[in-house]
Amino acid sequence: MDIQLPAGTTTGHNLVSCIGELSLQDFDDLTQCTQIATCSADRLSSRFANSAVWLNEYVNTLDFLGWSVFNDAIFTRTQYDVSKSVADLLVQSAQAMPDRRQGNAMIDTLDALKPNKAANYSLDTESLQGERFQVIPTRYDAKGFLEIGVFNLELVANTKKSSFLFWNWAGHTTHIIQQCAYLKLDRRKLDTRRALIEKKLLSISMKRFDLAKTRNNA
Repeated sequence: MDIQLPAGTTTGHNLVSCIGELSLQDFDDLTQCTQIATCSADRLSSRFANSAVWLNEYVNTLDFLGWSVFNDAIFTRTQYDVSKSVADLLVQSAQAMPDRRQGNAMIDTLDALKPNKAANYSLDTESLQGERFQVIPTRYDAKGFLEIGVFNLELVANTKKSSFLFWNWAGHTTHIIQQCAYLKLDRRKLDTRRALIEKKLLSISMKRFDLAKTRNNA
């Protein structure tokens, strides 16, 4: 029997990856908050010209909507060389995380994204082929709180390629510059913002491409 499970979603320049199964409500809440935060930051600053100002507004908007920063980890800049594809680098980075499920979740998300031409085209367009994009792994912690990591990424390369995540960059001088923040959802605070969220969504035309993984249960 084939059961469709959410592997993640793309919206704007954001790629969300689900670690484990999220409830439909939490999946929608996360996607909608991501869209609102992206639009709010875009109104204040260019994500390409001034990523620090943009990312600060993005995180502040999420905080207002009910997502609080934790672990004192915000905007740490790290550089990684890309020896194969960006997708390979994302999987390797996820596999190195303490939660071992994160690597498998990233594989599931990328496997669902790769054949989706519309989602890839949208991500290419919104990110200027990787010039600025975000990867957002999400999971429930041991107490059932929803956590996300916001990895703001810049692909620095001597050329631009369509489907930049899956292009083999071997032979090119290519690296990723990463800034990150970790946030946790206060559902009670988010519930007080629902009317505002619904109002904001009416003015947002950002496309959303949900990605599903298929498990075959005997």
